[in-house]
Amino acid sequence: MKNVLVVLVMLMSVALRAQDSGEFTVPFSSPTSPFKLLVDIKTGSVKIKGTARKDVYVKYSSEKDNDGDRDDDNDDEKRGRSGHRVKVNVDVNDGEKHGRSNREGLKKISSGTMNLEASEYQNTVKVNSDNWGSRIEVTIEVPSTITMKVKTYNDGDLDVNNITGTVELINYNGAITATGISGTVVAETYNGDIKIAYDKLTPDTPLSYANYNGDIDLTFPTGFKGSFKMKTKQGEIYSGFDTQVQKASPVTKTESKTGVYKVVIDDWVKADVNGGGPEISIQTYNGDIYLRKK
Repeated sequence: MKNVLVVLVMLMSVALRAQDSGEFTVPFSSPTSPFKLLVDIKTGSVKIKGTARKDVYVKYSSEKDNDGDRDDDNDDEKRGRSGHRVKVNVDVNDGEKHGRSNREGLKKISSGTMNLEASEYQNTVKVNSDNWGSRIEVTIEVPSTITMKVKTYNDGDLDVNNITGTVELINYNGAITATGISGTVVAETYNGDIKIAYDKLTPDTPLSYANYNGDIDLTFPTGFKGSFKMKTKQGEIYSGFDTQVQKASPVTKTESKTGVYKVVIDDWVKADVNGGGPEISIQTYNGDIYLRKK
């Protein structure tokens, strides 16, 4: 009798259009193997929670406003520091130029369609929305132990909770929050605060946090060891740890091509905690840096 080995590869795809809200699950092809999640949402917010489940649960909803206008009255409170978000005002007073005269006598029945796709292949689940014009809210439940890369571009925040693993978070215009983390988080945004709270860190792993407008607020376990490399152009740095700050000293450089001699003073603040350890890079242009002890 011949032994036959059968390998099943599952590819599942769900496409959702012109729906306001709903939910679905995507199973992993190998529930006993390591899990991975990739999320890419062009416009909107993403919330991810680690649970005891062995699949991926996705709940989604689109946000549609009258005439496409959004209420920005509480924008500064949502974004954290006043003035961090950059707004662009467009003159739409000329109704005919923008086609508003064509709407007279008509009732709006739709403000665009929602696009969302989910797929699974080799224990990696991908959740994508490539619609820039319609804002979507996505809530995802995943196994607590998982590797993730989550990205959103416009008008939304990233919120991650109760995850053990390696997490990469990228947000171009919104805040990033990660709590109950055991592992590592790398976070980057342009407009928005970054707030990360660790229960436990993966040892000997370099970390990086960067934004342009916003605070960076990090909470670490009491006994963790690390070497911080920090920079803020228009802000302050605060620490709940006893730190050994290294004084910046002038560095001389001679450019090989031009022969120009330079004296440079490094504007990074370097500080060791509990004797030092892996490098933790933190930089913002317009915001404060907070190092907290759990």
